[in-house]
Amino acid sequence: MDIRQLHYFVTVVREKTVTAAAKELNMTQPPLTSQLHSLEGELGCSLFRREGRRLYLTEAGQHFYVLASQILGMCETAKQEMTDFRDGSIGTLRIGVVSSVRGSLFMNLIKDFHSAYPNIKLSIHSANTYELLDTLQNREIDLALVRTPFSSMDLDVLYMQREKILAVGLPSYFKTPVEKPLTLKTLASTPLIIYRRWQKVIEATFEAAGLIPNIFCVNDDASMTLLLASQGFGVGLLHPSALQRESAEHVVYRPLEENSLVSQIALVCQNRLQLPQTALRFWDMVKITYLQT
Repeated sequence: MDIRQLHYFVTVVREKTVTAAAKELNMTQPPLTSQLHSLEGELGCSLFRREGRRLYLTEAGQHFYVLASQILGMCETAKQEMTDFRDGSIGTLRIGVVSSVRGSLFMNLIKDFHSAYPNIKLSIHSANTYELLDTLQNREIDLALVRTPFSSMDLDVLYMQREKILAVGLPSYFKTPVEKPLTLKTLASTPLIIYRRWQKVIEATFEAAGLIPNIFCVNDDASMTLLLASQGFGVGLLHPSALQRESAEHVVYRPLEENSLVSQIALVCQNRLQLPQTALRFWDMVKITYLQT
């Protein structure tokens, strides 16, 4: 017994005659009749009783019809699911994201992707840029949303938006008019909260201006920087895409006059042509969103 015989049997039941079933199956009657006899012989029971040209199911035939329909339905479902896997409409998106991108930008991308492909599951890894690049190389993830600077050698890179660092804190920390960007000088004596990857860059930027920053806290996560700033421990230095405004609505966000503290978000993979379809769909969505080539 094989799937083809089940298909023949179900078609005969639905069409009620071998003649009509043969026409539906685009075959002649003798081989179809032979297949039905072969199936009955293998099962050891009659599936049909015949009245003229009409065929009626026996009790055994009725039971077998239910089973055959279920098996064929499962086969069709399996075939469709494998087609969906091939096309990238189901499966798992394995993506890494740095903490300084986990705010509205990342969530908007994930929401758009989920709306377009609701059956694709998510596997999200959070780490810093260098850790994610290692995870990408080890093939634990397929894509990573990271932040410059990093070595793009042997990577396919889709550059997204450029961002200047913002100062984030309670209103009491900001004395200058809101319409004016903050200078490094106005921040020099303010307790600063920064994440570790930017510590050397921030220190060098202040020192180039002849200033020594008052760094109160160094940590490894942009979310922690925002949390501490929202609790009044000092002023956090963050990129806009790290902001989660709904979790700290009472804090103030102020741009800096300094132009050197700029970073660019990038979507990276090892080889775009070797991406699984789920990851390739996310890549293409981001590419269209940011009009990159």
